[in-house]
Amino acid sequence: MALAITSFTALCGFLPLTRIATYLNKVPELATLVPQAVLDNFLRVVPTTDPSAPVAKQALRDVFSAVMTAPSDSFAAQLTKLINRYESLSIHAEEEGVRELVLRLNTQFPNDIGIFCSFLLNYVELSPGEAIFLGAGEPHAYVSGGQHPHLFPMLLHADFNHKHDIMQTLSSAWPTRTTSSVLDSRQSYATSQI
Repeated sequence: MALAITSFTALCGFLPLTRIATYLNKVPELATLVPQAVLDNFLRVVPTTDPSAPVAKQALRDVFSAVMTAPSDSFAAQLTKLINRYESLSIHAEEEGVRELVLRLNTQFPNDIGIFCSFLLNYVELSPGEAIFLGAGEPHAYVSGGQHPHLFPMLLHADFNHKHDIMQTLSSAWPTRTTSSVLDSRQSYATSQI
């Protein structure tokens, strides 16, 4: 659990698989990071399979692993193309909601593979006193603000760095939920006192 002590933003929990599929179809810079067989399998599985089915989870794991372990030269070239395209406002309608986040993350964490998580993970904004529950091993990344670090010391972070060994560990330690739970700690506390 992460408890916001100031306004806090993070990427956590996977987006719905259909939204990830849309991004893979509309964002060539993202799709290029995924081997064609992995991409084809994901796009074939998503529309026909329950997102909680093992085959869907494996397809998601394969896409996430491919993106997060992409060779530095490949992801750097694709990120440069993406940033240039977004700065020139050359976007598909489906990308409008993520464009500003990608540009912001590139300002905060220039040339970082974690920027591509904008297309894979939920972006959450918490107010002071709110919290988010993250299961052990659930991919997530701190973006801004303050949170109480001792509430989730055993979780893996995709902290906007491209250290291959960390990314391999991250991409193999899963639950593959496509939602995250936001809690208001004041309400939870009050409820637990009853």
